[in-house]
Amino acid sequence: MPKINVYLPDDLAAAVKEAGIPVSSVCQQALAEAVAAAGGAPPAGGADMSGTPGWNRFTARARTVVRTALEKDRPTTVDLLAAVVEEGGNLALTVLATLDVEPPDVLAEARGLGEGTDLAAALERSTTEALRLEHDYIGCEHLLLGLAAGPEDDAVRRALGSTGANLERLRIAVASAVAGVAFTRSQQATSGLSAPVRTILEDIRARLSRLERGTTPWAPRGTAP
Repeated sequence: MPKINVYLPDDLAAAVKEAGIPVSSVCQQALAEAVAAAGGAPPAGGADMSGTPGWNRFTARARTVVRTALEKDRPTTVDLLAAVVEEGGNLALTVLATLDVEPPDVLAEARGLGEGTDLAAALERSTTEALRLEHDYIGCEHLLLGLAAGPEDDAVRRALGSTGANLERLRIAVASAVAGVAFTRSQQATSGLSAPVRTILEDIRARLSRLERGTTPWAPRGTAP
């Protein structure tokens, strides 16, 4: 993919960095609008998602989930959760399993509570949650955090909260799961051996136990699983 350098004044660059603004996606959207204004053709490849904060950092699974949700006429947070469950093999589902939460049950409860709230806002929250954990990508686990961080009247947030999978617990579970995946990969790279999945799950539960005792766990820097 061709690169275009963008130079900013020092004070503006510092402000952008502090605010965590995804420069690449913002620039892509601005350039796309400029091309359209000049009478040029829109980018090929389906729906233009360049305006979504951090879209260039979404994993392949997360992009699939978002696009599935966008197939609805008026996509909401419930549609996003449904797409996460439908995808079937992502880390968000593993995180819920460590909390003894059945994703289909949460989805059914959310659907019973209402239609959900704005999907775009949930994606912005997902980006914020990834930045908070200092992860350099946005995966389905971050989409889950974006759903849990929704407004109090949001159907998905209420459904998650009723199972005990509130935002604070999910943050710990996601941070631990990403650390576990990173550890497994490092072991595979050095010795060809993989850490058992139960070790990862035990670590997550131990961190949650420390949280309940009032101990603040370490949130590791992560790379995409």
